Formats: sequence, structure tokens, C-alpha cells
Amino acid sequence: MRKTYLSIFIVAVLALVISTSGCINQEGNQTNQSGTGTYSVNGLSFNYPLDWVLGGQIIGNTHIINIADQTNVESNGTQGSSALISSIPKSENVSYEIAKESITNTTGIEFNSTEETVDVAGVTANMTTFTGTDTSGNQTQVKLIYFEKDNFVYTIHFIITGGEDIQAQQPNFNMIKNSLQVP
Repeated sequence: MRKTYLSIFIVAVLALVISTSGCINQEGNQTNQSGTGTYSVNGLSFNYPLDWVLGGQIIGNTHIINIADQTNVESNGTQGSSALISSIPKSENVSYEIAKESITNTTGIEFNSTEETVDVAGVTANMTTFTGTDTSGNQTQVKLIYFEKDNFVYTIHFIITGGEDIQAQQPNFNMIKNSLQVP
């Protein structure tokens, strides 16, 4: 049960590494005049800050899309902000609890967490906000949004690390969350 979600998490981390190295397919990346980019592939779409780096990978029915600001890219993920959006077929091996455990078990950071529900893509989603301090004493925050629709599980991870201003990044995360559409 845990191995399946862990495998998906590992694939997501690999997608992050690939996207920061610039070796990833930019399929679905569109831009417009407003400083907002749009990702749209197979019915999954969202807007994102145009100055962020977009990477995505589609493996069968699984979509993993990573977006990161320049600070995050240049620091190899130790500073800055990023978002990871995934869409995977629903199975008994994937749950909100497993998703939450993967964050606390893989980061090595002791987090305080709060839970609430939010509306995403016309669905009520669970959201857990994890806040902690990294090994350098910098405030770190991970927001996990989890929902299921039509036999798929969708997750959004918003990650702020390395002392980045959490409040300043909230409009970027809201843009992604509020514009997300799923098939």
C-alpha cells in the first residue's frame, strides 16, 4: 500500500530533478501577454506564473507536473517556491493519509500541521498545511491538497523553503489552485 504512493512520490521527485536540469518535454506550455502561462494536456489545465519553470511528465494515465521559481531552480530545490501537481489512477494503495505521511517521512523536517477543506476544480478537497524549520533554521511550508474525481486522485504540493517569504508566494499558489481544471 505504502510502496505504491512512495513510488509515485519518487517519480515526482525525479520529475523535479529533470525539470530543473531542463531535460523535459514542455508539451502543453502556452503563454500570454499577462505574465501568466497556461498548462493544458488531456483535460488537465492550470495557470502559473510565467517566470516560473515548467516541467511535466506523462506516464500512461499518470501526470506529474512541476513548476518552480528561478530561485528554486538555481538552488536545486533548497530555496524558493515550487508546485507539484499529480494525477494518478485511483487505487486502494493511495489515500490522503498516505500522502500526508509521505511528506513527514521524506523531508526530515518536524512539521506542525493544520487541516481544512478547500474548493478546487469544482470539488471539495482536503488541504493540510505543514510548517516547520529546515536544518538551516529557515521557515519551510508544504501545502498538500488532495481530492478524488472520476477514479483519479489529484494532488497539489505547494512548497516554500530556504527562508522564502511564505505570504509573498500565496498569490502564485492561489493562481494555480483557483485555475486548476481536471477532466
